[in-house]
This record gives sequence, structure tokens and C-alpha cells, in this order.
Amino acid sequence: MSDTTFHIATLHRGKYMVLLLLGVCIVTAIASRLPLQEAVKILIVLCSLPLLLLLSIKGSRNDSYWTIKNDEVSIRFHNDKEELLILSEVKYLRNLPRSGGNLIMIFLTKSKAPKRYWRNKLFQKDDDLNALIHALKQQGVEYYYM
Repeated sequence: MSDTTFHIATLHRGKYMVLLLLGVCIVTAIASRLPLQEAVKILIVLCSLPLLLLLSIKGSRNDSYWTIKNDEVSIRFHNDKEELLILSEVKYLRNLPRSGGNLIMIFLTKSKAPKRYWRNKLFQKDDDLNALIHALKQQGVEYYYM
């Protein structure tokens, strides 16, 4: 079988949450010091959320490239980290849609805890998730969309 590579717009979820919460705290601290009415301060914080989301996503992007080759899936991340999954050890794949993305969970036969990958759809071009899922189904991986 030839190599098949798919680009997935993943992000580092922990880094994303820290950046977002830190940004909200900073904006709230600054707004609380301004000599304005409380309603205006609340509006400042609320209006800053889209910008904070954008900055948090840009700061935590970790694009991945999934290559299916010889009954293995190689996942290479932007930060040069690489993971290898053997398809015969994959019990099933679960795709959980979330606001702004998907949680892709891969359950393995030898592990109780699944491998988790956060796919981001906000401020991103379309990626190859549907093609990746189709290719994995062709390899005999059970797939559940929940």
C-alpha cells in the first residue's frame, strides 16, 4: 500500500486553556482598574473574548500529519513529536464533535486510557479529517461518531 498523508488541524489543549484563561484574567484585571461603570467593564471583557480565542488558538496550534502505511498510522506533530499506532491494536475510533472542533479518541487493545487528539476548526482552513476517517474505515478500524 502506498503512503497516504492527511493534515489535521490539532492543538495542544492544555496550552490553549492556559492561554485563554490567562488572557481573560489579564483583560479583567485591566478593565477593573479603569474608571468606568461596571456595565462598560463587563462589555470590555466580553468584547475581548473573540480576540482572546484567536490568540489562544494561534499560540497553541500543533498541526499534525497522519500517515497510513503498512498497517500503521504515524502521527507527526508540528513540534517534531511523533507517535506510532499499529492498526491491529486499535479497538475503535470515537469522534466527539465539540464547539469549535472535535475530540478524536483512539481506543487501543493494550491500554485502558484512549489516545486523545483535539482538532480545531476555529480560524482554520479545512483539513483532511473526513478523508482520514474514510481511509481508517477502509483499513478495518471501527468508527463511532457521537
